[in-house]
Amino acid sequence: MKALVYTGPERMEIQDLPSPTVGTGEVLLEVRSAGVCGSDLHGFLGHSARRQPGLVMGHETVATIVEADDAVRGFRVGQRVCFNPLLTCRVCPACLEGRQNVCGSWRVFGMDRLHGTYAEYVSVPAGQLFALPDSLPEEEAILIEPLAVIVHAFRISIADPPRSMAIFGAGPLGTLALALAKARGVPKVAVVDVNEKRLAAARALHADLVVPAGGDAAVEAVRAFTGGLGAEHVVEAVGIDATRRAAVASTASGGRLLFLGLAENDTALPFMDMTRKEQAIFTSFAYAPRDFEEAVRLAEARRFDLKPWTETRPLHDGQAAFAKMAHDPGATLKMMLKVAGA
Repeated sequence: MKALVYTGPERMEIQDLPSPTVGTGEVLLEVRSAGVCGSDLHGFLGHSARRQPGLVMGHETVATIVEADDAVRGFRVGQRVCFNPLLTCRVCPACLEGRQNVCGSWRVFGMDRLHGTYAEYVSVPAGQLFALPDSLPEEEAILIEPLAVIVHAFRISIADPPRSMAIFGAGPLGTLALALAKARGVPKVAVVDVNEKRLAAARALHADLVVPAGGDAAVEAVRAFTGGLGAEHVVEAVGIDATRRAAVASTASGGRLLFLGLAENDTALPFMDMTRKEQAIFTSFAYAPRDFEEAVRLAEARRFDLKPWTETRPLHDGQAAFAKMAHDPGATLKMMLKVAGA
């Protein structure tokens, strides 16, 4: 089969690899399209220790079942599906409590030595599958996995609907946070980013305020937007020191901070001030199966449309697609690689 293989920092190439076989309880999927995730970009740039050369990355997927093990029930050959790429042990306390995303032995397709979906075929446990209606365009279905990240993050960090929200980072996760916040009726949402084209997309998706990032001006703009109080709920979707500190400074007393970004590990925060203001910190990673299921339902409901900011390229153009998203994404929020027929 043809596969896009990571061969070194900023190098991807098409290679011929053996097609996977179907194990017990598995299905063989023909990959139709695969999305480029921010974590894949970290791998492409050589910043991910768990993505080493020789790996087929990719975990955001729309596919068709082409073969199924005899033990598989509830799915059929020819069916259109997506799948939850997070594999867990299923027996540890976290898994049994429905918190599979913090299982001590989690694995993700396209990481470590588990090849992902920048390839013509992938074999997947049938329990990870979700059926997709034919009416749902691939450009919308490809967002289910990152949308599940936001569904989970909001589930654990929002108790009562906030009256105001600020989102730092207008990439795919930040934009999906905006879309879900507006769909759930948050009346005032501000979005901060360095990319003017992505801010324009946020404006089109009904952000109430868009703010260019940089210095203290963004914090001042968010605080002015909220009557000087700061936002009740702040989402940090970049993961660098500057935006984490700006997020804290933009949060109201008694507010909630949600940290999603994973670009940098260490950040010094003003914990004495945060404690006195009783600002609650939440971190969020991936999703549990119920979050993925809700993301499928949300995508099927078609409450928001990111197709104008989704770019599609063939798999063999993967090197250029990755270089664009890593260095000059412009208005593109989601890069989708067309695999089948490419």
